[in-house]
Amino acid sequence: MRRSSEVGMLLIALCAISWAISSPSLAFSYTLNIFGNANMDDTIDELDIAYLEDVIAGRSPATEMADANLDGIVDEKDIEQVKRLIDGTGEQISLKAYTIYEEAVNVTIPMPVESIVVLNLACAESVRGINAQDMVVGVGSSLVEGPNRDFFPEMAGLPTVGKWSEPDIEAIISLNPDIVIADLRTPDPERLEDKLEGTGITVLRMGFTYPDYSLSEIMALGYILDRKDDARELNNLAGRCLDLIEERVSSIAESERPRVYPIYYTSADLWKTGSNGSIVDMLCSLAGGENIAHDLTGGTGGMYPTVDPEWVVQENPQIIFTWSSPGGYSQSNDTAMRELWTEIVQAPELSQVEAAKDQRVHLMTTEITSRPRWFVGLSYLAKWFYPERFPDLDPEAIHREYLERFQGLEYRGIFVYP
Repeated sequence: MRRSSEVGMLLIALCAISWAISSPSLAFSYTLNIFGNANMDDTIDELDIAYLEDVIAGRSPATEMADANLDGIVDEKDIEQVKRLIDGTGEQISLKAYTIYEEAVNVTIPMPVESIVVLNLACAESVRGINAQDMVVGVGSSLVEGPNRDFFPEMAGLPTVGKWSEPDIEAIISLNPDIVIADLRTPDPERLEDKLEGTGITVLRMGFTYPDYSLSEIMALGYILDRKDDARELNNLAGRCLDLIEERVSSIAESERPRVYPIYYTSADLWKTGSNGSIVDMLCSLAGGENIAHDLTGGTGGMYPTVDPEWVVQENPQIIFTWSSPGGYSQSNDTAMRELWTEIVQAPELSQVEAAKDQRVHLMTTEITSRPRWFVGLSYLAKWFYPERFPDLDPEAIHREYLERFQGLEYRGIFVYP
């Protein structure tokens, strides 16, 4: 499905010329949270062996990831485990996985992993993004319902295991996968981990949507599914976007950054937003904007409060955007997005707000904000916030490369307006 045509790759490369940076390495760094990554960089290699030798000799301090086999001691056994992680012969791999509400948990997965069940859209997209879709033996029902069938055509015929939020445990057990990849928060462990205890099926929770650790999750998934090179390629695409944007917005003074009101559009509600800790707040900050709701609390996880229209008027944002508007891969026209845009611009409550008066209102779908391709949404935000600083940034070209090169799909759909 992927990387099947030299001509296609040439077209992708040509599309990317307008925004890509020539750089030998990524400035945007992350830590690979796999035990064995002793030097705490973004990979496991011979440098980790050298660092472990220094730890054992007393020349360097033990890091959080130095205990590769999780036996509580840093010794020669950890060096042997790192060697197995490097050559792919290890019997297990351990990582620190995150959840939304709880502390990070250590998860150990028997290797090799040959079959997986994916429960939600972001997990499935990430698995296919690193070219491991052939390992999927079962999916959450949302992947094969409605317009999602267009985005995951190769998974439409796979067995379903209930909703991503309410999985059918008996269906999962009947497929006997090595691992189940689930959302960070939903379903509760009582509905998944506890019910699979003793079956030999490991649950791995990953989000793939939060900019602060999405790259680390993608790389960890590459190690778990033996797709390290594919994971690194995908991270390089995201990293190029991040590097370019960081380079150009980092020098902008706080006083010169646009004041932004992000809308989580649900059922014609224009007053639900995202605050500190939310995906949208992270995207807004990375793009160089000042989220007027940053310090608020409320809603799910305390990160999605509902505000009063009067408060928005008082804060007087210069830019408004939604990160959950109508649209998507299966849409062929922008009618629904255009109607929502008009509703926002002409909302009586916003008539005195600078963003509405200047028509600096922008819409995006969750497909490019709350999915593994969040960096596409980030690119649009940077372009909207600072059009004069990003004349060469082409978010559509980035999205096209992602869909064609990493998802094996033709580029189509409506994702932003205007």
